[in-house]
Amino acid sequence: MRKPNGYGSIKKLSGNRRRPFVFVVTQEGKQRPVEYFETQVEAEIYQADYNKIHTNHSLPGHKITFAEVFYRWLPVHVADNEPAETTVANYHNAFRHCLQLHEMPIADIKYADYQRIIDRMKKERLSYASCKKVRSLISLLLKFATEYEIVNKNYAPLLKIGKNRPVRPHKPFSRQQINRLWQCDVSGADAILMLLYTGMRVGELLALEKRNINLRQRFIKITKSKTASGIRIIPIHNRVFPLVATRMESPGVFLLSDPEGLPYNYSRFCSLWNKIMSSIHAKHTTHDCRHTVATLLDNAGANENAKRRILGHASGDVTDRVYTHKNLRQLRKAIQLLK
Repeated sequence: MRKPNGYGSIKKLSGNRRRPFVFVVTQEGKQRPVEYFETQVEAEIYQADYNKIHTNHSLPGHKITFAEVFYRWLPVHVADNEPAETTVANYHNAFRHCLQLHEMPIADIKYADYQRIIDRMKKERLSYASCKKVRSLISLLLKFATEYEIVNKNYAPLLKIGKNRPVRPHKPFSRQQINRLWQCDVSGADAILMLLYTGMRVGELLALEKRNINLRQRFIKITKSKTASGIRIIPIHNRVFPLVATRMESPGVFLLSDPEGLPYNYSRFCSLWNKIMSSIHAKHTTHDCRHTVATLLDNAGANENAKRRILGHASGDVTDRVYTHKNLRQLRKAIQLLK
């Protein structure tokens, strides 16, 4: 579609740039760059909004595409929910799986178009989790589009992604393996013990700042998590309290830092993890720590609601979610059931 005179233009700059697309307007006979963008869609959205504000121009007959909805929704969703960086990366990955939909007007996309994306992913043997993330993104985008009256139906609940068949089911650490961790002298073994006695996700541990640890009252405050239910307080188990206190004396802002005070990212932590697993002759994933905590709390007869609070799981029961409150003393009683 030809754009009206004075609407500005979008150009792609040469070279290896992080934001290669630029929106330019003509002023006094010269083109002036207004803003730079990573993608052309982002530039086109900005161009449309710029002209609505500055020139009162709109493109006649323009239909909002799937990609445009994504780039309008994401900043709003991030501002409102403050998701973890890994969650935002998952949104972008799911969006890339929907490449066939990017240029389609979202109001014209039907159930069969969305299901075709899922079916292609399953045919390519992508994981159940990947399919679920795509369905989740579609649901979020259609919900956003419905609120702004761009579409009138959310097809996401109808999408079929099959059954979850884990390639490698999670398994808890054995008592012997936990004992070997206590005897392990490899640097970083204390971090794994913290995971095994708190139920934290790895991402939560890596993002944990020292200011969110209260040694006097012995609790950890999780402020960054992949879910809203993950924002919580976890009592510090007596056995790992000395490990946490020692880490508090080390350099750096984050609890888990290297000798120079630099925080660990997930890749560096996985290298550390593999080295320690080799040392104790075990084969586990990082998520097996949470599975271990859940299993041990179950075996010890922990209160179900307290267990969910500790692990940061959402409750499906309205009574538990709204009317039942577990204070720090009750949570501490539950966490001490871990031996």
